Amino acid sequence: MRKIFEKINALLEKEKGTIFKEHGGRIRICLIYPNLYPIGISNLGFQTVYRLFNQRKDIVCERVFLPKDIEDYKKYPLVSFESKTPIYAFDILAFSLCFENDYPSILKILELGKVPYYSFQRNFNHPLVIAGGVLCFTNPEPVAQIFDIIFIGEAEGLIDKFIEVYKFVKNNSYEEDFKENLKREVLKLDGFYVPEAYEEIHDAHGKLIGRQPVWNNASEKIKRVYCKEFTKKFSFSQIITQEAVFSNMFLVETMRGCPFSCRFCLVGHVYKPVRKANIEDLKSKIEELKPFQAGLIAPSITAYKELKELLKISDVELSFTSLRADKSTIEILKTLALRKTITLAPEAGTDRLRRIIKKEISEDDLLLIAQKLNETELEILKLYFMIGLPFEKDEEIDEIVNLIKKIRSVFQRKITASVSIFVPKPFTPFQWHRMEKYEIVKEKLKKLKKDTLQIKGFKLVHEVPKYSYMEGYFAKAPRKAISVIERLSKGENFWHFFDEIQDSLYEIKSFNDYLPWDFIEHEGLSKEALWKEYEKAIAIACQTDNI
Repeated sequence: MRKIFEKINALLEKEKGTIFKEHGGRIRICLIYPNLYPIGISNLGFQTVYRLFNQRKDIVCERVFLPKDIEDYKKYPLVSFESKTPIYAFDILAFSLCFENDYPSILKILELGKVPYYSFQRNFNHPLVIAGGVLCFTNPEPVAQIFDIIFIGEAEGLIDKFIEVYKFVKNNSYEEDFKENLKREVLKLDGFYVPEAYEEIHDAHGKLIGRQPVWNNASEKIKRVYCKEFTKKFSFSQIITQEAVFSNMFLVETMRGCPFSCRFCLVGHVYKPVRKANIEDLKSKIEELKPFQAGLIAPSITAYKELKELLKISDVELSFTSLRADKSTIEILKTLALRKTITLAPEAGTDRLRRIIKKEISEDDLLLIAQKLNETELEILKLYFMIGLPFEKDEEIDEIVNLIKKIRSVFQRKITASVSIFVPKPFTPFQWHRMEKYEIVKEKLKKLKKDTLQIKGFKLVHEVPKYSYMEGYFAKAPRKAISVIERLSKGENFWHFFDEIQDSLYEIKSFNDYLPWDFIEHEGLSKEALWKEYEKAIAIACQTDNI
């Protein structure tokens, strides 16, 4: 254990903002991020939940991440960072679920912690296992059988309700009845999902056609709960460390949701209504940081109308996520370009395909911004593209290359392009669409690399296709996906069973098909409205003679 403790302590020593509390008389929660420490500690949602739990005097919340050296834990149980307590000794294990490909690590962590995988395998002596995060209010079904309770919505609107119910039921239950009593009680509230209270319905061929409650008080639909007081309750970093992806950077959430609602984008749909942080509170929080570096987090930072005011703050270096190539970006370009790198996201190589995906920026806008950036001291321009998009023509891969060359002609310094593979996501207009076939995507990537090889001062990077197809499968899968997750957690290669699941990746669904996440209700986001958006995309593709 000494070696394990030394590694944890080495990370703790680099942290600023860590919370240490006594366990006595408090509900003990272990907050778990199912990936390596640098990735987990960089997640703003994870850090926010850590702070929200610990703000309560009746809770002690500590952290666990997927260990880098799993071999260290062959003889010892997985322990928390703050007090080195085995995770099986906590009252609650709370998983933060943000990326589908982290699913196998959930099982790895439970195994390392000596906790049974599935809710039906655990008794009153085991911790309560819960989950929250964006995947929980998009499609939690692939991992539903692991958890006792799943939070359907944003943590700010659910944590206090949950803890109050937890305490009430705890004080009025026998130990062996507590878990079931708690589950039945939270079912009465919006935003809580108890997977064992429901079962899937399949037809004679095994196709998922619906779900039904098997507990009397279980509602057919579950409402997603969101933070209505976001203007003053925006997220910000609790812990700053050089080990984070954004080294020693204080992250501040300026906006939740995106007003542009691109048809491929999860964030633009499931975080409705769009909410913006109060400018005075934001400035006050950033002013506290001097002389630290602050990162402004928003799906589209230039959509934050008071951005110019934030840029006036002295002695604080501000960094941003990718920028939208529109007039609002041009207005503040000189200020933005004081940093070394800026990312623009054309997504596609043609205006036609950008109209299909509702990325309403033009090639002219992109070239104008690139030209303006060339007049600044910017060192690196990053571009972001997707391939395998719905209704993409083969020649549109050539147009990505042509667009890069045009940008190269007006921006003379270093350019990099990152290419990802389109993955259809729940609660987006493309949730009914399919992924492009692997063989075709592989050829497109090969062509992109070959055709951009001779562009001077340019570098192309792309996702590993295997991980995109894993993500695509888990994003839309029903409960049966748990068998794939279990096999992956034991070290089996995804390609070994790709043939078994590829039909689900390549299938185009109809409006009447039941989708595993249809039981979740998002305010202002109806299935009918999403379908109309999908039909608009189809219509644009038809008008351009693609189908």
